[in-house]
Amino acid sequence: MANPDKFPTSLVAGIAVTLAVTAYLVLPTLGGGPDVDMSEDAVLQRIKPIGSVNTTQAKPAPAPAPATKQEKPAATAEEEKSTEGTGKEKPAEASTNTAETKAASTSRSGEEIFNASCTACHSTGAAGAPKIGDKEAWAPRIATGMDALMKSAINGKKSMPPRGTCMDCSDDELKSAVEYMVSKSK
Repeated sequence: MANPDKFPTSLVAGIAVTLAVTAYLVLPTLGGGPDVDMSEDAVLQRIKPIGSVNTTQAKPAPAPAPATKQEKPAATAEEEKSTEGTGKEKPAEASTNTAETKAASTSRSGEEIFNASCTACHSTGAAGAPKIGDKEAWAPRIATGMDALMKSAINGKKSMPPRGTCMDCSDDELKSAVEYMVSKSK
C-alpha cells in the first residue's frame, strides 16, 4: 500500500520539474536568453516576409484570329422578288460561332473520355461499377436502352456521381463514352 505522505510530495516535485523544463525551453524564445538580439533591425530581420506576390499584370497573349467563313454571294434582286410573299423566303443563316460548334470542334472521342474519366471504376469494378467488357454485367443495362444509360450517366447512379467524374463533358461526349463502353461490352 502506498504511503499517503509521499503522494503529495511526488506530485509537487513532478510539477516543479515540468515548470523548470518549460521555462528552460520557452524563455529563450521570448527574449529572455542572452543569445537573442532584440535590436529593431534584428527583430525586423526575423519577421520579414519569406516571399512576395507579384501584383503587376503581364500582358495577355493575343487572342487568335477568328476563323473566316466563305460568304455566299448575295441573292440577286430577281431571286428575292421571285420568293417574296410566297412563304418560301430563305431563312437567315445561323451564326457559325456558337458554343455548340466550338464544343463539337473540341469534342473528345468516347475512348478518350473513358480513359480520362471512366476507367478508374469501369476497368476495376470499383464501387460496383460494371467492368468494361463484362458482357454479363452490361447485358441488363444495355437492354434498358441508350436513353436509360444516358440518364444514369448524366444524373449518376448508386456510387457513381452525376456525369461520372467528367464534369466538363458535354452530353454528346458522355454519350460517346457510354457508346464506347457498350461497344466493348456486347
